Amino acid sequence: MESFKASFIVEVEKMYRRKKAVIILVMSILIIVFVELINTILRSSLGIIGNTASGFPITVLSVFSKTILPLFTALVVIDTFTGEFANNTMKLAITKPVSRVKIYASKLAATGFFVLANLLVVMVLSIIVGAVFSIETLSLAGVLRAILAYIVTFVPIMILAVVIAFLANIFKSTAIVFFVSIIVYIVSHVLGIALPSFSNLFVTTSLDWYKLWIANSLPVGEIIMQILYMAGYVLIFFTAGFYKFDKRDL
Repeated sequence: MESFKASFIVEVEKMYRRKKAVIILVMSILIIVFVELINTILRSSLGIIGNTASGFPITVLSVFSKTILPLFTALVVIDTFTGEFANNTMKLAITKPVSRVKIYASKLAATGFFVLANLLVVMVLSIIVGAVFSIETLSLAGVLRAILAYIVTFVPIMILAVVIAFLANIFKSTAIVFFVSIIVYIVSHVLGIALPSFSNLFVTTSLDWYKLWIANSLPVGEIIMQILYMAGYVLIFFTAGFYKFDKRDL
């Protein structure tokens, strides 16, 4: 456990040393500004009632969870695996007295730390912005719903990270991994829409599962079904990804 903890800390330090966190924070803020700008236009120019203070964070999440967050999660995962192999820095991690499975798991855990931190920052900023522009519509129940929505979104994003980690250990070029990841994401999203009866089979469909948690009536059966599908993705792609990582030559 201590070796895993040490490896995890090293991975987090490496991740933030690459300064991607600053870029991601800026892009996240731009998403919030963009959504608020659209709200302002709807309210002032078109006379349409925009989001309430409590609903604004959910609107931001609906955009953020399908654009910026998956994109930068992919970049972080690719940089963590393919990038380190390409730069020959993976040797430093593998030659340490830590098993490969712990190294692999610590890299994904560090990615999870990044995803959770990013979600929390966007959540807090969007709640603040929503309160500033529509303080009269702010409610505790709405804020709690927003917090729940952001927390449960962590799970499907990490499923996506596990899938991309598998791809990152197949291809040696970061550009190819990124391109393939984008294609997989787009195809999965399109098929999820085109084949609604089989939508649960596609990983991108789970990005909307926060809507189940904040529904007026909690659909327990559908939530359990989504959990089972996501557990299947983790079992298959974590195992396959680690197998490729373990067999990969330095």
